Amino acid sequence: AFYTDKHLAVCAPTGSGKTVIFELSIVRLLMLISDLGKISSRYKIVYMAPVKSLCNERFEDWQQKFEPLGAPCIQLTGDSNNEDYFELQKYTIILTTPEKWDRVTRVWRNNKNLVQMVKLLLIDEVHLLNEEERGATMEAALSRMKTIQAVLQGESMCKTTSEPSLRFVAASATFPNVEDTAEWLETPNCRGIAYKMNENLRPVQLRKVVLGYPCSDSLSEFRFDLSLSYKLGHVIQTYSEGKPTLVFCATRKSVVQTACILAKSTHFVKHSQHKQQLIECANRMHETKLRECILKGIGFHHAGLSLSDRRLMEEMFVRTHLQVLSKYLPHIL
Repeated sequence: AFYTDKHLAVCAPTGSGKTVIFELSIVRLLMLISDLGKISSRYKIVYMAPVKSLCNERFEDWQQKFEPLGAPCIQLTGDSNNEDYFELQKYTIILTTPEKWDRVTRVWRNNKNLVQMVKLLLIDEVHLLNEEERGATMEAALSRMKTIQAVLQGESMCKTTSEPSLRFVAASATFPNVEDTAEWLETPNCRGIAYKMNENLRPVQLRKVVLGYPCSDSLSEFRFDLSLSYKLGHVIQTYSEGKPTLVFCATRKSVVQTACILAKSTHFVKHSQHKQQLIECANRMHETKLRECILKGIGFHHAGLSLSDRRLMEEMFVRTHLQVLSKYLPHIL
């Protein structure tokens, strides 16, 4: 990431340093510029992630790391109001979703000054490409960036320039065909490198348990999924060892439904002090159902919640105030 300008596709387990690869790529680009005070007017770095929470997490982290170097950050997601793309030219690092960047590149000639300044495109959770609906949006946005780069290079063939070409750096924990992705990211003047880290090198080893439940022919897929939610309480108590537990769900509706079912059947309140903490947090929530679940030590998280509710959910889970958090994350299921 730091010693090459080639395109890079990395498959590495969670917690093994994929974010560091992005950061080293950013540092390499910034080091190409001698006058740090002119970074924002010369180069742009785009970080693309499938969910707003990831963009927000990286924004808060990189704002502290890179703004002192003269590389200001900005979010371009559904939570932001930055529809004036001209304003984005003031910033070096743009954190966005595939849908938002797809909108920018669809009318790229209207935003040519912005798009042609993008020299590094970081793609987090790149396995989203395999998803039926949102994968197509990510693929279109990336393919369009490759096409735009080719067009711009064709327009500047007669010019003498030392400008770096657009570089792609993609990472994920769950895509086996990393070599194919690296090859797809290649451009005529730059090859792609694939790197796959063995699961045994995972910093925190996973214990995998598979539980099977019979489904009768008379039971619909919806009712079968609903019946599994009622079994979750026992499963969590059996395998969680009293530690906070994440439950991933395929739809926003099932995220809320799962949390509400758990709140009715199982309580995760440890003691009176913990109960008081939950009451205080619940009073800060806007969502009614969320307040009810929090009082039982259970929360849920999806993009439909207000930004303040989502941030408070994340904070409570990290601090272990919530013992269970159901989350909408369809692209990893």
